[in-house]
Amino acid sequence: MSIIRNGIVTTGEYSGWEITVANDRDGDTGGYYLYLKKSDIENFDYWFEHEAELHAQLVDFEVEWIG
Repeated sequence: MSIIRNGIVTTGEYSGWEITVANDRDGDTGGYYLYLKKSDIENFDYWFEHEAELHAQLVDFEVEWIG
């Protein structure tokens, strides 16, 4: 699995949370992961089979991408 992008959500319910997009197309799942992390205790992950589904979810977030 390779990390595609990292950032910080800047508005809304998840403002201040870290966001990571990972590519697992060549891995076990064959898709993409979206991770949201506030702390080691409070975090979520989402799996998408297709890149278009991932992009459709990302439009819900205002993100300051790092790097």
